[in-house]
Amino acid sequence: MSDGLYGASEFDALLNEESIFDGVFECFRRIWGDTEALNDRHLTESEYQTRRLEHELTSLYPSLYDDLIEQMGGHPLTELDSGCGVIMDALSLREGFRLEQELADDHDWDVSLSWAPIEGLPSETQFICREWFDAQSPSAVSQENYRFIGDMDVPQLPSSDPAYIWTRHPDQRLEGALKGNYSTEEVEDIYEDVRSLLETIVHESVHEEFLVTSDHGYVNHLGNSPYSLSDEQEEAVSKKFNGRFCEVANGSAYQLLEEANVIKREGGHYMIRGHHSWTKRGATKKIMHGGLSLPECMTPVLRIDTDTEGGS
Repeated sequence: MSDGLYGASEFDALLNEESIFDGVFECFRRIWGDTEALNDRHLTESEYQTRRLEHELTSLYPSLYDDLIEQMGGHPLTELDSGCGVIMDALSLREGFRLEQELADDHDWDVSLSWAPIEGLPSETQFICREWFDAQSPSAVSQENYRFIGDMDVPQLPSSDPAYIWTRHPDQRLEGALKGNYSTEEVEDIYEDVRSLLETIVHESVHEEFLVTSDHGYVNHLGNSPYSLSDEQEEAVSKKFNGRFCEVANGSAYQLLEEANVIKREGGHYMIRGHHSWTKRGATKKIMHGGLSLPECMTPVLRIDTDTEGGS
Protein backbone atom coordinates (compact mmCIF):
# COMPACT_ATOMS: atom_id res chain seq x y z
CA MET A 1 0.00 0.00 0.00
CA SER A 2 2.83 2.42 0.81
CA ASP A 3 4.30 2.10 -2.71
CA GLY A 4 7.64 3.58 -1.71
CA LEU A 5 6.27 6.17 0.72
CA TYR A 6 8.04 4.49 3.59
CA GLY A 7 10.43 1.63 4.08
CA ALA A 8 10.76 -0.80 6.98
CA SER A 9 12.37 1.72 9.34
CA GLU A 10 9.77 4.43 8.60
CA PHE A 11 6.93 1.93 8.97
CA ASP A 12 8.38 0.85 12.31
CA ALA A 13 8.52 4.50 13.38
CA LEU A 14 4.90 5.05 12.39
CA LEU A 15 3.85 2.05 14.47
CA ASN A 16 6.11 2.32 17.48
CA GLU A 17 7.17 5.92 18.08
CA GLU A 18 5.46 7.61 21.02
CA SER A 19 3.93 10.09 18.58
CA ILE A 20 2.78 9.15 15.09
CA PHE A 21 4.24 12.46 13.97
CA ASP A 22 7.74 11.26 14.82
CA GLY A 23 7.03 8.52 12.28
CA VAL A 24 5.75 11.12 9.82
CA PHE A 25 9.00 13.03 10.35
CA GLU A 26 10.99 9.95 9.30
CA CYS A 27 8.74 9.48 6.25
CA PHE A 28 9.39 13.10 5.29
CA ARG A 29 13.11 12.44 5.69
CA ARG A 30 12.77 9.58 3.21
CA ILE A 31 11.18 11.97 0.68
CA TRP A 32 13.13 15.17 1.34
CA GLY A 33 16.43 13.83 2.70
CA ASP A 34 17.75 13.54 -0.85
CA THR A 35 19.70 16.72 -1.63
CA GLU A 36 18.15 16.69 -5.11
CA ALA A 37 14.55 16.72 -3.79
CA LEU A 38 14.20 20.51 -4.12
CA ASN A 39 15.75 20.54 -7.56
CA ASP A 40 13.41 21.63 -10.34
CA ARG A 41 13.62 18.20 -12.00
CA HIS A 42 12.60 16.32 -8.83
CA LEU A 43 10.39 18.82 -7.00
CA THR A 44 7.14 17.74 -8.66
CA GLU A 45 7.64 14.11 -7.66
CA SER A 46 8.76 15.02 -4.12
CA GLU A 47 5.64 17.12 -3.59
CA TYR A 48 3.43 14.39 -5.03
CA GLN A 49 4.91 11.83 -2.63
CA THR A 50 4.29 14.25 0.24
CA ARG A 51 0.63 14.60 -0.72
CA ARG A 52 0.22 10.83 -1.17
CA LEU A 53 1.70 10.19 2.25
CA GLU A 54 -0.69 12.55 4.00
CA HIS A 55 -3.68 11.30 1.98
CA GLU A 56 -2.91 7.73 3.02
CA LEU A 57 -2.26 8.60 6.66
CA THR A 58 -5.57 10.43 7.03
CA SER A 59 -7.30 7.26 5.81
CA LEU A 60 -5.37 5.06 8.25
CA TYR A 61 -5.53 7.50 11.17
CA PRO A 62 -8.84 9.43 11.11
CA SER A 63 -7.81 11.38 14.23
CA LEU A 64 -4.56 12.60 12.63
CA TYR A 65 -5.46 16.30 12.57
CA ASP A 66 -7.13 16.24 16.00
CA ASP A 67 -3.96 14.69 17.44
CA LEU A 68 -1.80 17.29 15.69
CA ILE A 69 -3.91 20.17 17.01
CA GLU A 70 -3.72 18.73 20.52
CA GLN A 71 0.08 18.90 20.40
CA MET A 72 0.21 22.55 19.30
CA GLY A 73 1.55 25.17 21.71
CA GLY A 74 4.72 25.29 23.77
CA HIS A 75 7.02 25.53 20.75
CA PRO A 76 10.72 25.07 21.66
CA LEU A 77 11.35 28.71 20.67
CA THR A 78 9.20 29.84 23.61
CA GLU A 79 11.37 27.83 26.01
CA LEU A 80 14.69 29.29 24.84
CA ASP A 81 16.71 30.66 27.77
CA SER A 82 20.08 31.19 26.05
CA GLY A 83 21.59 31.38 22.59
CA CYS A 84 19.83 32.72 19.53
CA GLY A 85 16.43 31.77 18.14
CA VAL A 86 16.18 32.29 14.38
CA ILE A 87 12.69 32.25 12.86
CA MET A 88 12.85 31.92 9.09
CA ASP A 89 9.35 32.70 7.87
CA ALA A 90 7.73 29.65 6.18
CA LEU A 91 10.86 27.49 6.39
CA SER A 92 9.58 23.92 6.09
CA LEU A 93 10.94 20.48 6.84
CA ARG A 94 11.78 20.21 3.13
CA GLU A 95 14.51 22.79 3.53
CA GLY A 96 15.29 21.62 7.06
CA PHE A 97 16.55 18.19 6.00
CA ARG A 98 18.86 19.71 3.42
CA LEU A 99 20.15 22.38 5.79
CA GLU A 100 20.96 19.69 8.35
CA GLN A 101 23.10 17.81 5.84
CA GLU A 102 24.83 20.71 4.13
CA LEU A 103 25.61 22.83 7.19
CA ALA A 104 27.14 19.81 8.94
CA ASP A 105 29.15 18.87 5.86
CA ASP A 106 30.43 22.36 5.06
CA HIS A 107 31.15 23.71 8.55
CA ASP A 108 32.74 22.48 11.72
CA TRP A 109 29.39 22.71 13.50
CA ASP A 110 27.23 20.27 15.40
CA VAL A 111 23.88 20.25 13.58
CA SER A 112 20.75 18.27 14.39
CA LEU A 113 17.17 18.41 13.14
CA SER A 114 13.91 17.57 14.87
CA TRP A 115 10.40 18.96 14.51
CA ALA A 116 7.73 20.76 16.51
CA PRO A 117 4.08 21.56 15.82
CA ILE A 118 3.25 25.17 15.08
CA GLU A 119 2.14 27.33 17.99
CA GLY A 120 -1.49 27.38 16.86
CA LEU A 121 -3.92 27.74 13.99
CA PRO A 122 -4.31 29.13 11.39
CA SER A 123 -0.80 28.43 10.07
CA GLU A 124 -0.34 32.11 9.28
CA THR A 125 2.36 34.54 10.44
CA GLN A 126 0.11 37.13 12.09
CA PHE A 127 -1.38 34.60 14.51
CA ILE A 128 1.95 33.01 15.43
CA CYS A 129 3.69 36.37 15.87
CA ARG A 130 0.89 37.49 18.17
CA GLU A 131 1.41 34.42 20.36
CA TRP A 132 5.19 34.69 20.48
CA PHE A 133 5.83 38.43 20.61
CA ASP A 134 2.43 40.07 21.21
CA ALA A 135 2.69 41.95 17.91
CA GLN A 136 0.64 41.95 14.69
CA SER A 137 3.64 41.29 12.44
CA PRO A 138 7.35 40.42 12.76
CA SER A 139 8.36 43.90 11.60
CA ALA A 140 6.25 45.46 14.38
CA VAL A 141 8.00 43.68 17.27
CA SER A 142 9.76 46.19 19.51
CA GLN A 143 12.21 44.42 21.82
CA GLU A 144 15.88 45.06 22.50
CA ASN A 145 16.64 41.34 22.15
CA TYR A 146 14.97 41.06 18.73
CA ARG A 147 15.83 41.90 15.13
CA PHE A 148 13.70 41.68 12.00
CA ILE A 149 15.53 41.02 8.72
CA GLY A 150 13.43 41.95 5.71
CA ASP A 151 15.95 41.18 2.97
CA MET A 152 19.37 39.57 2.53
CA ASP A 153 21.25 42.30 4.42
CA VAL A 154 22.03 41.34 8.02
CA PRO A 155 22.07 44.27 10.49
CA GLN A 156 23.86 44.34 13.82
CA LEU A 157 22.40 41.46 15.80
CA PRO A 158 21.37 41.46 19.46
CA SER A 159 23.90 40.03 21.93
CA SER A 160 21.37 39.30 24.67
CA ASP A 161 20.68 35.83 26.09
CA PRO A 162 18.43 34.76 24.58
CA ALA A 163 18.26 36.74 21.33
CA TYR A 164 15.64 36.44 18.59
CA ILE A 165 15.85 37.03 14.85
CA TRP A 166 12.94 36.84 12.40
CA THR A 167 13.72 36.75 8.68
CA ARG A 168 11.18 37.55 5.97
CA HIS A 169 12.80 34.85 3.83
CA PRO A 170 11.93 32.35 2.51
CA ASP A 171 8.24 33.32 2.66
CA GLN A 172 8.73 36.55 0.73
CA ARG A 173 10.24 34.64 -2.17
CA LEU A 174 7.97 31.60 -1.98
CA GLU A 175 4.91 33.81 -2.38
CA GLY A 176 6.10 34.78 -5.84
CA ALA A 177 7.32 31.36 -6.94
CA LEU A 178 5.40 29.02 -9.23
CA LYS A 179 2.52 31.38 -9.95
CA GLY A 180 0.09 30.40 -12.70
CA ASN A 181 1.45 28.00 -15.28
CA TYR A 182 4.98 29.31 -15.23
CA SER A 183 7.76 29.53 -12.69
CA THR A 184 9.08 32.98 -11.84
CA GLU A 185 11.73 31.50 -9.59
CA GLU A 186 12.90 28.00 -8.78
CA VAL A 187 12.48 26.74 -5.22
CA GLU A 188 16.08 25.51 -5.40
CA ASP A 189 17.32 29.09 -5.90
CA ILE A 190 15.23 30.28 -2.95
CA TYR A 191 16.75 27.57 -0.77
CA GLU A 192 20.30 28.57 -1.73
CA ASP A 193 19.67 32.17 -0.67
CA VAL A 194 18.03 31.09 2.57
CA ARG A 195 21.02 28.93 3.38
CA SER A 196 23.36 31.83 2.60
CA LEU A 197 21.32 34.17 4.83
CA LEU A 198 21.39 31.70 7.70
CA GLU A 199 25.14 31.19 7.38
CA THR A 200 25.65 34.96 7.49
CA ILE A 201 23.50 35.24 10.61
CA VAL A 202 25.49 32.52 12.36
CA HIS A 203 28.82 34.12 11.39
CA GLU A 204 27.72 37.65 12.39
CA SER A 205 26.16 36.67 15.71
CA VAL A 206 28.10 36.60 18.99
CA HIS A 207 26.20 33.45 19.96
CA GLU A 208 27.45 29.89 19.57
CA GLU A 209 24.15 28.05 19.93
CA PHE A 210 21.23 28.57 17.57
CA LEU A 211 17.70 27.22 17.36
CA VAL A 212 16.51 27.70 13.78
CA THR A 213 12.81 27.21 13.13
CA SER A 214 9.76 28.78 11.49
CA ASP A 215 6.32 30.09 12.29
CA HIS A 216 4.74 27.68 9.77
CA GLY A 217 5.53 25.67 6.65
CA TYR A 218 3.63 25.54 3.36
CA VAL A 219 1.86 23.37 0.83
CA ASN A 220 2.95 23.25 -2.79
CA HIS A 221 0.23 22.25 -5.28
CA LEU A 222 2.73 21.64 -8.08
CA GLY A 223 1.83 18.56 -10.15
CA ASN A 224 -0.75 15.83 -9.69
CA SER A 225 -2.64 15.13 -6.49
CA PRO A 226 -4.64 12.31 -4.90
CA TYR A 227 -6.92 14.98 -3.42
CA SER A 228 -10.04 15.88 -5.40
CA LEU A 229 -13.18 17.97 -5.01
CA SER A 230 -16.61 17.43 -6.52
CA ASP A 231 -18.02 20.29 -8.62
CA GLU A 232 -20.27 21.25 -5.72
CA GLN A 233 -17.39 21.25 -3.25
CA GLU A 234 -15.13 23.24 -5.56
CA GLU A 235 -17.82 25.86 -6.07
CA ALA A 236 -18.31 26.13 -2.31
CA VAL A 237 -14.58 26.54 -1.62
CA SER A 238 -14.19 29.08 -4.42
CA LYS A 239 -17.03 31.20 -3.05
CA LYS A 240 -16.02 31.10 0.61
CA PHE A 241 -12.21 30.94 0.62
CA ASN A 242 -9.68 33.39 -0.77
CA GLY A 243 -6.86 31.39 0.79
CA ARG A 244 -6.49 28.37 3.04
CA PHE A 245 -8.43 29.76 6.00
CA CYS A 246 -11.34 32.06 6.73
CA GLU A 247 -13.31 33.25 9.72
CA VAL A 248 -16.19 31.11 10.91
CA ALA A 249 -19.54 32.10 9.42
CA ASN A 250 -22.95 30.56 8.87
CA GLY A 251 -23.95 28.93 5.62
CA SER A 252 -24.72 25.60 4.00
CA ALA A 253 -21.46 25.74 2.01
CA TYR A 254 -19.40 25.47 5.19
CA GLN A 255 -21.53 22.57 6.41
CA LEU A 256 -21.09 20.79 3.08
CA LEU A 257 -17.30 21.18 3.20
CA GLU A 258 -17.01 20.24 6.86
CA GLU A 259 -19.05 17.08 6.41
CA ALA A 260 -16.86 16.12 3.44
CA ASN A 261 -13.68 16.63 5.53
CA VAL A 262 -12.48 19.33 3.16
CA ILE A 263 -12.32 21.91 5.94
CA LYS A 264 -11.94 21.81 9.71
CA ARG A 265 -13.10 24.31 12.28
CA GLU A 266 -10.75 25.28 15.07
CA GLY A 267 -11.51 28.27 17.24
CA GLY A 268 -12.83 31.13 15.16
CA HIS A 269 -11.59 29.86 11.80
CA TYR A 270 -12.24 27.28 9.14
CA MET A 271 -9.12 25.80 7.55
CA ILE A 272 -8.58 23.74 4.41
CA ARG A 273 -7.52 20.23 5.40
CA GLY A 274 -4.68 18.42 3.71
CA HIS A 275 -3.74 19.41 0.17
CA HIS A 276 -7.09 20.27 -1.36
CA SER A 277 -6.80 22.88 -4.09
CA TRP A 278 -9.28 24.55 -6.37
CA THR A 279 -9.27 26.44 -9.65
CA LYS A 280 -9.45 30.21 -9.78
CA ARG A 281 -9.55 32.50 -12.76
CA GLY A 282 -6.20 34.06 -13.58
CA ALA A 283 -2.84 33.19 -12.05
CA THR A 284 -3.02 30.93 -9.03
CA LYS A 285 -0.48 30.53 -6.28
CA LYS A 286 0.78 26.99 -5.99
CA ILE A 287 2.65 27.64 -2.74
CA MET A 288 0.31 28.55 0.10
CA HIS A 289 -0.12 28.34 3.86
CA GLY A 290 -2.74 29.06 6.49
CA GLY A 291 -4.41 25.66 6.39
CA LEU A 292 -4.20 22.38 8.29
CA SER A 293 -1.72 19.98 6.71
CA LEU A 294 1.42 18.19 7.84
CA PRO A 295 3.91 20.34 5.87
CA GLU A 296 2.24 23.54 7.11
CA CYS A 297 1.96 22.51 10.74
CA MET A 298 5.16 20.50 11.40
CA THR A 299 8.00 23.01 11.65
CA PRO A 300 11.73 22.25 11.52
CA VAL A 301 13.77 22.65 14.71
CA LEU A 302 17.38 22.91 13.60
CA ARG A 303 19.92 23.16 16.42
CA ILE A 304 23.38 24.48 15.57
CA ASP A 305 26.35 24.58 17.93
CA THR A 306 29.41 26.32 16.46
CA ASP A 307 31.57 25.62 19.52
CA THR A 308 32.33 22.00 18.75
CA GLU A 309 35.33 22.01 21.12
CA GLY A 310 33.07 22.69 24.09
CA GLY A 311 35.04 25.75 25.15
CA SER A 312 33.92 29.28 25.86
